[in-house]
Amino acid sequence: MRKSTRLPTSERRKQIVQAGLELCRNHGISSLRTEKIARKIGVTPGALFRHFPSKAAILQAMADELLDRLERATPPDDLPPWEWIEAFVTGRVRTLKEDPEVRLLFSDGFLVALPEEARSEVHRSFLEAWERLNAQLRRAQAQGKVRPDLEEHELAAAVVGLVQAVLHPPLADLPEWSTPEAVWATAKDLLTVRETAALS
Repeated sequence: MRKSTRLPTSERRKQIVQAGLELCRNHGISSLRTEKIARKIGVTPGALFRHFPSKAAILQAMADELLDRLERATPPDDLPPWEWIEAFVTGRVRTLKEDPEVRLLFSDGFLVALPEEARSEVHRSFLEAWERLNAQLRRAQAQGKVRPDLEEHELAAAVVGLVQAVLHPPLADLPEWSTPEAVWATAKDLLTVRETAALS
């Protein structure tokens, strides 16, 4: 174990959380053991519990950190609806592509391992994002920006499906999912009615 330097409490907590996330990302949730976290950051296992009362508390902090990262990719609600939808799609796709740790939130194994409170927070966060997306789609429909022939929840399901497709390697490697802008181009085609379709 390498010798650890003394850090302020807030920095040490961040270091513990990041070490836990890296272990889960690289080796799976089964690798998340307090002794491995301690070894990774160069402290004794007992030192971890000066900052977190339990392994469950570490998992809670890990989930909070990932939710914060995902929320930072969500646009402010005061954007015009069409701009908000574009920013939502490109922001989420970019985060999922560039930050593999955030993908843990979409892993059943990780979610099952979380304490109940943290798992409930993840579900609430996903539900809030779903409701915000539905609201923006409804506003965009009222402005004539989004096709009116489908309900907003049907459109939202399609948008979420496109975004989360980047989690699956066979799809993520296709040109349609190669960049956030490419995913948005596909989403835009889905959300709007082409003139030829509208006239038929």
